[in-house]
Amino acid sequence: MYNVLIADDEIEVREGLKLKVDWDGMGFAISGEAANGVEAVELLKQGPFDLLVTDMNMPVMDGVQLLDICRIHNPSIEIIIITGYEDFQYARAGVRSHAMDYLLKPVTREELRTALAKIKEELDNKRKTRDDSEKMQWRLSQYYQQMKTHFLLDLVKGSKLPPSALPERIRLFHLDEWQYSQVCFLTAGLRETSHPSASETRVPEDMHLPFQMVCREIAQSYTGSAHVFQDTAHPGIMHFMLLDGVQHEFAERLSAQINSYLTMEVQMGIGLTVTGLDRWKEGYVHSLLAWNLAGRKTGQVQTTQVMDHSPLLPEETSRALHRCLIRGELDSFRSMIRKELDEAFQRSSSRLVRCLLQISLLMESPAMDYVRHAHSKQSRWLSPEWVLWLETPVQAERLLMQWAQDFVDLQHPSEMTEASLIESAKRYIDENYMQEITLTSLAEQFNYHPSYFSEIFKAGAGISFIQYVTETRMKHATRLLKETQLSVWDITELTGFSSPSYFSARFKKMHNMSPSEYRVLQSEKIANENPKK
Repeated sequence: MYNVLIADDEIEVREGLKLKVDWDGMGFAISGEAANGVEAVELLKQGPFDLLVTDMNMPVMDGVQLLDICRIHNPSIEIIIITGYEDFQYARAGVRSHAMDYLLKPVTREELRTALAKIKEELDNKRKTRDDSEKMQWRLSQYYQQMKTHFLLDLVKGSKLPPSALPERIRLFHLDEWQYSQVCFLTAGLRETSHPSASETRVPEDMHLPFQMVCREIAQSYTGSAHVFQDTAHPGIMHFMLLDGVQHEFAERLSAQINSYLTMEVQMGIGLTVTGLDRWKEGYVHSLLAWNLAGRKTGQVQTTQVMDHSPLLPEETSRALHRCLIRGELDSFRSMIRKELDEAFQRSSSRLVRCLLQISLLMESPAMDYVRHAHSKQSRWLSPEWVLWLETPVQAERLLMQWAQDFVDLQHPSEMTEASLIESAKRYIDENYMQEITLTSLAEQFNYHPSYFSEIFKAGAGISFIQYVTETRMKHATRLLKETQLSVWDITELTGFSSPSYFSARFKKMHNMSPSEYRVLQSEKIANENPKK
């Protein structure tokens, strides 16, 4: 239903217009009446109107002035001019204001009905265009946020990203200044509430979605000072990257709003302030550690901040542990973690937990996660409950080795069929197509020789590894060409192709036209499917 404002100094004319046609039946609601231009302007300021039906010769403020002011307050409003004066000045004013129709008094039923039908069609087209645009922006926003989350997780988890791809990804996700700024990571999650009335009906697991929505809403209010992201393997945990200086205010606001909106309590950990992309992992791990320490506190929930500035495990140690785990070399894995856990324990109990936390994150790698997914096993997570009883390196070693043995048992070729391997590999590609994926790196992730992995992938998927990766990327690129106005360069970056020229060449080979030609063709198809009547 479209809102209509009728402006005419004669009440008889206004009443006559209302009786001439079935306004409701044609999709219009007369929502306001004015006896002169001043009254009409006040009504236009108060509420949204889609159509203005106005006389031109009115006291106090005539239709000419009204149209000029109307376009300022509501430039998209449709206009029908009705007047008893065949004066060129009024016609010219109507043309200048882009009036849809110009009717002379007395207006017949058919004239008014025809004019309204034409305007209804125009308004319908505008609404559809606006709705389509909003849907497209929403899809693009969701897609953009998903891509951004993948990128941030890769950075904070220490995944190896091709150096050539970093500058464009940083630009695309508006992180140019962040890579040189002092930033702080904050990890937050719900915990059992102390409100007796709420604790009977609400548990954290039931509140994941509203918790995520509140977190994102608060982060959006800190324009330019906060980024929010989430590891989907752990829906109850949200991560924030904040400019240094706002973390405590942000934590207080988050705690207050979660308590107010959800009547739940939030457990938070604030990491160390770090500078530079290469230290984001350190800040992220420390926020996880602080979150775990906060979970060990009893009584009033507090936000914990880690003050230990010592470095994390060296990258070469992390890679060696990861390699041992993938290859199933548990004796070497045990030897390495025993050394690291003993050294950490000699320094402090919190250092032991931090070391355990970082090693457990190795079991969060994508390949391991997909192997577990193929066997319906949950991802590991070092929750506060786990660390409550960890007082010695022996206990920590026992926990890690239990997890390691579980993983090795799952990924052993004798237990993992080739069919489940291919599904896991395809799922990995589907989730990470925007990143650089090579046959060698993926085969290594699943502990196979590249040549053998290539053969079983082609046999199981029906196409080669390269073809599957290219088709996956092309599917998303084609959708973006059709549904957005992103440049070919941006689409190339978002879908993992190495360069715009390579993407264009592959696209033309697959579709027999360039990306630009495809976009024009799709626009023409949409126009033909929705012709103006």
